[in-house]
Amino acid sequence: MKSLSSNTKFSDQVAGKAFVLAFVIITAMVLLLLRLTWLQIIQNKYYKTAAEDNSTRVTFLRAPRGSLYDRHGNLLATNKQSLSMIAVPNQLDNLQDLATRIAKILDLDYAEVFDRLMKAKASSSVLPIVIEHDLNLEHVSKFYEQKLFLPGIDILPDISRTYPHAEVTAHVLGYCGEITKPQLLRRPDRKMGDVVGQAGIEKVYDDQLRGVDGEQRVRVNAMGQSSSPETAKPIVTKKAVPGQPIVLSLDLNLQRCAYQALGEKSGAIVAMDPQSGEILALVSRPSYDPNVFTRRLTKEDRKLLSHPSHPLHNRALSGFPPGSIWKPITMLAALDYKVIKPTDKIHVSGGVALGGFFFHDWTSASGLFDLVKCMQWSRDSAFYIMALKMTPEMIKKWGNMLGAGRPTGVELPNERSGTVPDSEWKLKRMHEKWYPGNTLHMSIGQTFIQLTPVQGARIYSGLAMKGRVPFSHLAIKIGDRQIPAPKAENWKIKPEYMKVISDGLRAVVQGGTAGRVNMPEVAISGKTGSAEAPPKGSKTHGWFCCYAPSEKPEIVICAFVEHGGHGGTAAAPLAKIVLQEYFGIKKTPIPGVTDAKPKKPVAKPRH
Repeated sequence: MKSLSSNTKFSDQVAGKAFVLAFVIITAMVLLLLRLTWLQIIQNKYYKTAAEDNSTRVTFLRAPRGSLYDRHGNLLATNKQSLSMIAVPNQLDNLQDLATRIAKILDLDYAEVFDRLMKAKASSSVLPIVIEHDLNLEHVSKFYEQKLFLPGIDILPDISRTYPHAEVTAHVLGYCGEITKPQLLRRPDRKMGDVVGQAGIEKVYDDQLRGVDGEQRVRVNAMGQSSSPETAKPIVTKKAVPGQPIVLSLDLNLQRCAYQALGEKSGAIVAMDPQSGEILALVSRPSYDPNVFTRRLTKEDRKLLSHPSHPLHNRALSGFPPGSIWKPITMLAALDYKVIKPTDKIHVSGGVALGGFFFHDWTSASGLFDLVKCMQWSRDSAFYIMALKMTPEMIKKWGNMLGAGRPTGVELPNERSGTVPDSEWKLKRMHEKWYPGNTLHMSIGQTFIQLTPVQGARIYSGLAMKGRVPFSHLAIKIGDRQIPAPKAENWKIKPEYMKVISDGLRAVVQGGTAGRVNMPEVAISGKTGSAEAPPKGSKTHGWFCCYAPSEKPEIVICAFVEHGGHGGTAAAPLAKIVLQEYFGIKKTPIPGVTDAKPKKPVAKPRH
């Protein structure tokens, strides 16, 4: 009985252990089945995506930059397909070797390439970083020869900017270039390798033109490179949003005409609608080709851009002494402060003596001239006599009212405000009191006064519109949104004062210092200017500002030739060419002036 009891107890123990073992095995199988079900069915999408991520790379999809157009729909700036070399930050290794190979492929400095790779490696970006834009076929060919030894480096399709009219529109449109380190610090929403507007309209309206980049996945191999252009077809995961197109007030034909009229001269021409303030043409020469900035600058590019003639310098926005184009302001001030009356006559001569100095007129011919004739022949001595009874503050008041000494509103960077001096300005700037002789010089637009050509166009728009001074502007449409003209400033000028000025400006062209501009087809009013400027012994700056038709002005032109000589011979003929283009008048040859297209419109030395 005892033995049977022991056997029964042993059997129960074995059965218990078998049950536990079976329970454990069944439980494990159930858990394994549940886990497999979780992984294979419930989490299928997640792990499928993760697996795909191991064989694809997320990369940018460049947003097409908004195109730029002139007022008639002519294309001024657009985009073209290009190729860029990129680096994937988390796949970069052995940077020294990579930099050596890439430098040879792209013909770049090793240190520069290594620095770019270091910045890419240190970035936290999940998107590739552009190493070089706008590759040529030679670069691409060399890359594929070395592709096996360039882990984390690839070539992808991209978009680059192109400017069909190159030098003709350069100083208005500006150019695009890779974002700089200071710009990147100010704009954390941008990334290294981004292309942004660096000058002109491209810079001012960069946010509107740029759009929003998209993203796409590209199939890659174990080295993190697309295996071939055929197999690396991207899958778009986030669509790019194109930038907004912008329509400018420029008239391309007028712009081209003004550019060609300047020829090899150093200077600027600005044409403006005096009613709206819309800029119809704005050129500065020497100019440059903005297309060179879409790629790495060569030594030859840098040499041209850094030429002593300063092709990057926009003379239309820079200040220069205005000379006699300033005289209408002096006359308005003299009339307003009752220094003279509209019916007065002034005895003109070879000059005026003051404080032991003699202030010369440009001619010694003497006589009794009414105010219209004083303007017609730009007699310095008449304006000296007016200035003897005025302070600089009186002249400055009218200069400021018409737009001198302050920005015009044109949407371009680096516009100078110019200078309209007074006693306080001289004391603060030169630590010297204002002398009566300074007022005489100021009355004829000399010494301290600085005026920009675009200010000249605005001032003469105010004169053309009899005290209504429009603000200059370029953008007239952004995307689908019309941009209204800025509200003009209105200054009350007595009709009898305005008549003297208007008649004088008309007489200048009819038979005065700008007689060669006179045309039977259209009435023109304007004023020449010849301003002395350093270096000593050089020719004067030549100016001519005008509007037409005289009674119902449609266009204002300010032509400026740096060290060109007399305004009547250097600048006025250039304005005539632009006027003939605007009014559709057959152009007549002018000695020394041509509107034929230069063979090679690049930066040239100033003669």
